[in-house]
Amino acid sequence: MDFNLKIHYLYGTLAMLLMAACTIDAYDKGEGEYSLLTAEMADITVGSDKYTTSVVTDLGEQLHLTKPYTVKWMEKGDTTYRALVYYKLLNDRKAEIVSMSKVGVLVPHELKEKDGKPQEAMKTDPVYVESIWMSKNKKYVNMRLRLLTGTSEDEKAVQTVGMIRDKANSSSDHDYIMLYHDQGGQPEYYSTTAFISIPLDEVKTDTLTIAVNTYDGLLTRTMVDL
Repeated sequence: MDFNLKIHYLYGTLAMLLMAACTIDAYDKGEGEYSLLTAEMADITVGSDKYTTSVVTDLGEQLHLTKPYTVKWMEKGDTTYRALVYYKLLNDRKAEIVSMSKVGVLVPHELKEKDGKPQEAMKTDPVYVESIWMSKNKKYVNMRLRLLTGTSEDEKAVQTVGMIRDKANSSSDHDYIMLYHDQGGQPEYYSTTAFISIPLDEVKTDTLTIAVNTYDGLLTRTMVDL
């Protein structure tokens, strides 16, 4: 799985130059230009030429494409990306891709320690959580977040998002992870949508709790029988 989306690794978290996660509202039910499209989270495999060779949705269905597809953020060939895919289903059971928006993949990490103490502080600056759901194929937990951002004169003002495993609240049969979010000095003028996926093959227990500090307080979501 490719983890690069203009994202930089920082101590097991992901620092993201925030931008709108998608150019089309995934939940727009109107009668506009995109109202007849299907939108699905999917794993996208690309060949050496950076064009799609396989699209497998979270429903476990492989799309048979009318033609290969690529976008600028597919910077590396022979790899797999995570994306929100908008496509048209045609009469011959083929699919025509209209748009892809890259999804960040966050692997839970523990804060690095030295002499028994974390080397970095846990950051839990608030976000808005619009939805949390498990994929139909049970490969991912997906999240749709709304982050506040704005233009800053400081080029180093970059928000950092990650997933941290809380050892104190975890056990041999229960993983407890928290959203790491550092506002990074960015203003909070307007919101941008970010889709992220947590791969469940990185969760070693049957029960998972996700904790997120929101503008309305702490939100927890527990999932069982993973």
